[in-house]
Amino acid sequence: MSEMLRGNAAAIGLFLHDMPPLPSEAVDAAKRCLVDWTGVAIAGASEPVARAAACYSQLSEASLPIISANDPEKAALVNGTAGHALDFDDTHIPTDSHLSAVIWPVVLALSPEDADGTDLLRAFAAGYEVAAKISGRRLGFSLQFRWFHPTGVIGHIAATAAAAVVLHLNPVEAAHAIALSLTQSSGLRGSMGGMGKPFQVGRAAQNGVANACLAQAGAKGSLELLEPDGGFDRAFVQDGSAQLASLDKGILATDWAVLRTSFKPYACLHGIHPSIDAACDLADKIETEDISMIRVEVAPGVKKVAQYKNPKTPLQAKFSVEYCVALGLCGRTAGFSDFTEKALADTRIQQLLTRVEVIPINGRKMLDSAVEVVLKDGRKFSSETKLSRGHPGNPLTWAELDEKFFSLANPVLGNQTRLLLTALKSIDSAGQLHKACEILSR
Repeated sequence: MSEMLRGNAAAIGLFLHDMPPLPSEAVDAAKRCLVDWTGVAIAGASEPVARAAACYSQLSEASLPIISANDPEKAALVNGTAGHALDFDDTHIPTDSHLSAVIWPVVLALSPEDADGTDLLRAFAAGYEVAAKISGRRLGFSLQFRWFHPTGVIGHIAATAAAAVVLHLNPVEAAHAIALSLTQSSGLRGSMGGMGKPFQVGRAAQNGVANACLAQAGAKGSLELLEPDGGFDRAFVQDGSAQLASLDKGILATDWAVLRTSFKPYACLHGIHPSIDAACDLADKIETEDISMIRVEVAPGVKKVAQYKNPKTPLQAKFSVEYCVALGLCGRTAGFSDFTEKALADTRIQQLLTRVEVIPINGRKMLDSAVEVVLKDGRKFSSETKLSRGHPGNPLTWAELDEKFFSLANPVLGNQTRLLLTALKSIDSAGQLHKACEILSR
């Protein structure tokens, strides 16, 4: 290793090559991400976009998620697409990105069945840490509101960083792998409500494997791209209002980013969650046939992203405040079974969503909302959510995550579901990854 690294390249390369041990709270957070992601990937595997990715990759007969793959690039593509197909996977709010969705597909595809589970958790946390910290607090939102899909951009960094740890790249190789990832970052917000969005996630995971393998084979990227205003951030945010963060101040491996993961109780756009919370709070206080009007206050950005006032497909419904609020007022859980053709055709829901007015309010944040229901007799009922369920400040408990996992995995695995959950929650114990592989391959 003769090349001298500086700035962000040095910070990233050295961190990925010689990670410190994870503190116990970061280990627990990584396990929560593994359980949540595996559940949504198992259920998401039956979605048309995931089946298409599996068919294209000639892995249509494989169990999902795929662990220890003969072709890790294709496995990462399929795993990543399936894990985001339901839009039910966790989110890192500061970067507005689904980082588990791109990292776990890579880690599992590259790891042998007899791998040490502790190493898997370390690689996952490393990918999460590098992507979150170099993106800072503004890049993700800046990408979103310039019509880019943040996961399609930032996710390439996360996937590649995790692959670099699994493959034991040296510092120079790791730095160049991340530089290569920046040249492939892509994804458009306009894909929301269609198959392109989960496919962008799968492609980021696939490219993460390729970038790390290319760097290990001697390929080099432009390390200047890793620096603030080094070309990458300038291309995506041309007015300079957001830049890559400087990592040479020891911010990696401190206040681990994985601790700020938000877990979704609802299978839709994260910014709609507080509106569903408020609607659910009102569900047992009113009769839906008595409703005359529904007013929903949201952050301005939520109204821009949740663009489907009258969704025509289940994927569009995931990006419709109107549909999701109607679900909540009807007492529905807004789980993955509520985003189907059958649910979308429900007469009561269709009638309600036409009565919803979505009002953007300056000063409201993505994770707060208010719902007011006006009845035909003039009475009004209202509820306000200050911080939506699942946010680190209002977190889901392990019991709630277990329940979510069962709702997703049990229809597929039946009586093997609890065994898989136990294996995942103790993945850092000897033999548990192998046990998980056995269960998934049946």
